[in-house]
Amino acid sequence: MYRSGGRGAIEGAGALAALGGRGRRRHGPAMIVLRALVLAAVFLVSACAPKPETGGPAMWRLADADSEIWILGTVHVLPRSLKWRNAAIDDAFRRADIVWFEAATDGEDVTREIGALVQRVGVNPPGVTLSSLLAPAEKARLDSVARSVGLDPRGLEGARPWLAALQLSVAMLAREGAEAGSGVESVLEAEAARLGKKVAYFETAAEQMHFLADLPPEVEKRFLLVTLRQIEEDADKTAVMDDLWASGRVEELGRLLADMMDEAGPEVADAIIHRRNAAWAARIDEMMKGEGRVFVAVGTAHLTGPRGVPALLRAKGYAVEGP
Repeated sequence: MYRSGGRGAIEGAGALAALGGRGRRRHGPAMIVLRALVLAAVFLVSACAPKPETGGPAMWRLADADSEIWILGTVHVLPRSLKWRNAAIDDAFRRADIVWFEAATDGEDVTREIGALVQRVGVNPPGVTLSSLLAPAEKARLDSVARSVGLDPRGLEGARPWLAALQLSVAMLAREGAEAGSGVESVLEAEAARLGKKVAYFETAAEQMHFLADLPPEVEKRFLLVTLRQIEEDADKTAVMDDLWASGRVEELGRLLADMMDEAGPEVADAIIHRRNAAWAARIDEMMKGEGRVFVAVGTAHLTGPRGVPALLRAKGYAVEGP
C-alpha cells in the first residue's frame, strides 16, 4: 500500500516487512515474519545533505553546538543489484557515535518473541479462515494474486488479513528480485555490528507488530484488499519508486507515497505512519538536548510530506538541512 504493489505493507511496517523477507521461504505464519518488522526504509559530518543530483538517497541533517544528527531515508526490502551507497552516507555512518534503527530484527530472542506474537495476534481463531472473511469476488482476487506471486492460497487461510497482506507483499517483491537481506537496515545493521558501533531502536518488534494487529477488523480487511489491488494493478511502479528513492528525488516520491496512503485510509496512515513519526520526532528532539553524532536510518515513508519527521522537527524550531 505505501509503496506500489504492496510496498505499503513493507515500507510502513518496517521491521515486520523485513522479517517477512527471510521467513517466507519457511512454512507457517509464525515463520513469515522472522526477519526484520515494520515495517523500510526505510528511513556525523558537517557537510550539507546530499542533493538529488548526487545520485544517492536523501538525507537530512540537524545540528547545534555539541550535537549532530543525520537521518537517512531507507527502503527495507531491495534488489541486490540496486546501488545506493555513496560517500556522504558512508562518511555520516562512519562518524556516528550511535546508530538508530526502527526496531531490532536479529537474534534468537527476537525471533522467539516474534514467532510467539504471530501465533497470538497474526492467526485467525479456531474455525475462522481468511476466505471466510471475504466476499466471493474478494476471495477470487486473493486466490489469483497469491498464485501470481508464487503462494498457495490454501497456505494463507490461517492468517489474519494484515498478516496475509504482508505475506503477499513480501512474495511479490521477492518475485521481482528484492530481498530483506539487501534492504538498507540489514546492510547497515550488519556493518554496525562489524564495526562495533553502539545501536539503538525507536521501537520493539512487538510494538511494530501491534501497529497492524490492532487495526479494527474492517480496516484490517481494507488493508488486505488494497494490497491485493496494488499487487495486481500497480506492481510495475515498484522499480520506478526504487529509482526515485535511490536518486534522492524526494518530492516526486512523496507525491506517489501520499496517493497510495490515501487509498489505505486514515486509520492505517495514523497507525503505521503518523503516530510513529510524532514519537520519533520527540525522541530526536531529546537527542539534540544531549551531545554527540547520531545516524538515524528509518523508512523513507516516514520522512516525506508535511507530517514527516523532518517537517515535524522543523515545526519544533530546528533548522533541518535536506529536502
